[in-house]
Amino acid sequence: MSENNRILWVIGLGIAVLFLAVGCVTAPVKGGGGQAPQWVTDKDAVYPPEEFLAEVGQGDNLNDAKSKAAGAIAQIFQTRVKVDSQIRTRYTEMTGEGGASLGMLTRTDYDQTIGQSAEQSLSNLRYGESWTDEMGQVYAVAYLDRAETGNLYRQRIVENDDRVSELMDRARRQDEPLRRFAFLDAALVVGEANNVLIEQLEIINMPMARSVMHPYELGELRAARADQGTALKMRVEVAGETDGRIEAVLSDWVTGRGFSVSSGGDMFLSAVVSVAPLELDNGYENLSWELNISLLDSLGYPAVSLPGQSRSTGISATAAEARAYQDMTEMIQKDFDREFTKYLTSFLEK
Repeated sequence: MSENNRILWVIGLGIAVLFLAVGCVTAPVKGGGGQAPQWVTDKDAVYPPEEFLAEVGQGDNLNDAKSKAAGAIAQIFQTRVKVDSQIRTRYTEMTGEGGASLGMLTRTDYDQTIGQSAEQSLSNLRYGESWTDEMGQVYAVAYLDRAETGNLYRQRIVENDDRVSELMDRARRQDEPLRRFAFLDAALVVGEANNVLIEQLEIINMPMARSVMHPYELGELRAARADQGTALKMRVEVAGETDGRIEAVLSDWVTGRGFSVSSGGDMFLSAVVSVAPLELDNGYENLSWELNISLLDSLGYPAVSLPGQSRSTGISATAAEARAYQDMTEMIQKDFDREFTKYLTSFLEK
């Protein structure tokens, strides 16, 4: 190699090394520090608020950062949208679709686990870039496309509107009062759930939310269900007790459901109670108890039947008896109430 060529080769090599060094210093390296991307320092510049609902999360690893970003978005809904737990549970039971059926409806009441649950519960949630700084902290962005997600919500709302209309029509065709109530109750549940979806859509895309027109008034749904409930009169009778404690609990359940207690009721709610001493070698007073509950509709057909039995223990006979009646009360308020709800839901499948 000539002297001139050698000099040119050395100069070229030096320039190449210089470019390589500059590139290593200035280029942002995903997972290796460098200059922070713009979405970390100015999120709105990359994800314009009029187009996206976006949040940045920071964590010790990528999953942690994603979880915190999703949790920050979910927190917006948690703060502004209040969800009745009974409506949430009832709607999920009726649709059989789990949490995804109402987007964020089933998760916005979580506090400690909101970040972990948000990824599964936020409809159409997506993740953008991630970046790791020189200290090993990971940043990730989560976002909802307002137009795209809004269309998904609007589609679900329209489907629910059709469902409400169908349920109201089926209610009008029922001759038996309890069955009519079942369809009115279901229509109100869907209507209340739709109201929550509208509130969520207002956060995602306000113009879309304001363009939605329902074929019903939510207030009229509430009134129709309440009127039908009041018109349902139940006769309550309990055998096997002398102080009326279980009869009082059953009567409270009837009125708590929005129905009326009447000696001339066309529906019959009955129960048989049995409480007896039980000999056990445990050093305490023991009782065995049985409670059998039955509800007949206005035509005399069985609606709900629930048998239950167990035993109670106390330091005295009085304490054991109190525990037995506490257990029977819980059976009415939880187990019987759940079976009654299942009975109402059963008509929706026919």
